[in-house]
Amino acid sequence: MTSDVVLGIDCSTTASKVVAWDRDGRPLAEGRVGLQLLTPHAGWAEQRADDWWQATIAALVEVCAQLDSSRVAAICITHQRETFVPIDDEDRPLRNAILWLDERSRLQLEALDQRFGHDRLHELTGRPPSMTQSLPKLVWLVEQEPELATSAARMVDVHAFLVHRLTGEWRTSLASADPMGIVDMARVNWA
Repeated sequence: MTSDVVLGIDCSTTASKVVAWDRDGRPLAEGRVGLQLLTPHAGWAEQRADDWWQATIAALVEVCAQLDSSRVAAICITHQRETFVPIDDEDRPLRNAILWLDERSRLQLEALDQRFGHDRLHELTGRPPSMTQSLPKLVWLVEQEPELATSAARMVDVHAFLVHRLTGEWRTSLASADPMGIVDMARVNWA
């Protein structure tokens, strides 16, 4: 059997979706499993990272039921890019993930802008400072949940979380890390 299928995984804010594509770009099979949005306070938006994994696996099962999985040549992942979750040293989430649309860190964004300047932050990260980026939310986490923040072995985006669950490796891509607002674009490294 020829490996001629690419699986596209999109773990977005509302669902984890998987589409199987043939080499000519035609969709062969689709799966979709919804994700719950948690709003513990006004302006907050969270999800359980383990739900990303469960929804992704369920959507993959839906797709693989519709085609011969031995045809799969590659998997690619796209996701809600600025969303992140702190992980412990045993690779478990320490709390719910904080989503890109969460607005709890407005004061931290203002403080970052005052401390470093809007233009400098834009120059460094390649993006104007905004509420969607992870950076002000990471500062919020350090200020509001310091014990949790210091006990985290890593802070990971959705892409890295899913790649780790699929492969056992902690990896993300520049395209995934860049929107978090913590990449020095001139050095192409963490800021």
